[in-house]
Amino acid sequence: MRTITFLGLCVAASVAANAQTGVVKEAEQQAKNGKYLEAIATIQPALTNPETSQVVTTWFIPGKAGLDYYKEQYLNKTIGKNVDGAKMGHALIDGYNYLLTALPLDSVPDAKGKVKPKYSKEIVKLIKENYDHFNNAAVFLWDAQDYKGAYDAWDIVINAPSNPVLGMNAPKAYPDSTLGDIIFNQGLAAWQMDSIKMSLASFEKAMAIGYDKSQIYDYAISHAARLGDNDKVYALAEEAFQKFGNANPLYLQLMINGRIEKEQYEEAAKMLDDAIAVSPNDAQLYNIKGVLYESMKDNDKARELYLQAVQIDPTSAQAQYNYGRQLCTEAYSINDKAQESNMPNAEYQKLREEKLNPLFRQAAEHLEAALKADPENHDVKTYLRNVYYNLGDDENLKRIENM
Repeated sequence: MRTITFLGLCVAASVAANAQTGVVKEAEQQAKNGKYLEAIATIQPALTNPETSQVVTTWFIPGKAGLDYYKEQYLNKTIGKNVDGAKMGHALIDGYNYLLTALPLDSVPDAKGKVKPKYSKEIVKLIKENYDHFNNAAVFLWDAQDYKGAYDAWDIVINAPSNPVLGMNAPKAYPDSTLGDIIFNQGLAAWQMDSIKMSLASFEKAMAIGYDKSQIYDYAISHAARLGDNDKVYALAEEAFQKFGNANPLYLQLMINGRIEKEQYEEAAKMLDDAIAVSPNDAQLYNIKGVLYESMKDNDKARELYLQAVQIDPTSAQAQYNYGRQLCTEAYSINDKAQESNMPNAEYQKLREEKLNPLFRQAAEHLEAALKADPENHDVKTYLRNVYYNLGDDENLKRIENM
């Protein structure tokens, strides 16, 4: 029976360690000869080997090689040569991460307990010199539709200046006006990754440093709604309304929705009255106020406000739909009361001819206008189907059902 001695194990471990040390030296030579990607590939086994993974050189070599490869390819790009934007972008990002791993290892005490940093100044200098390129790399990665890579590159631009391990010589941060654009772009990259939480976090971070274009509020509100965070939706709408006023009616509508949800009806009504005083011919304001009164169970007032909205803007799909819907609601209510009272059939038929059918025909007129303005609104089609069914209008009923 064969046995492995302790001495044999020690010899095997020594051979393995020497092999990894040889890998590091080979990668170092490749990097010196300008074979940057080969050096990075060669050194990979040493990054996970216990004997070499705690040595600063093991990480410094691929870190510098990544930055050197990027610079080489960037120069080629400036003179019109074809380059792989995604590959060079990732080389820069990976190089940065390798160098950050190397930095604390450069402060590990030696066998005598002394700390003799050898690469720290050069590492910080390399990162500082290449800082502007991370933004360029993000653009290259975005153009290559590598949105995760673009996000990571912009993350370095945003956070490197405040990274404590880089100390006083960390790169200087961009002004907030420039940084706001970068953080906004990072949010767009996260959105392309379908990471809505990350995207919203970036948008909010950009807002916090003064990025206040209306587009970012629209996106942030959409994201918060998608995440089901209504409190944030309403808070963002309030902030946007303070900055942009009635430029986008959605802001006021969401603010009113927030008040309705909390049953703060008087406050909501005052807000709408103030807005109407400033813009008395804004149909959407009357439409929103109609929604408010409908929430308060005052259908007569709601119907009156929807009619005002329709009269101001007959092309408003929402106003036409709400007014037509309210006419249907009135007809349904009259019909229900008649049914509950056990009204004689002759009297009920008279009611249909004199009240119900005129209401349904009027509703059909406004609902058809709503459908014309918004052909994809399925709710409008549902109401129209019910209207034509009640009117016994088979031709229009089939037309709507075929839609």
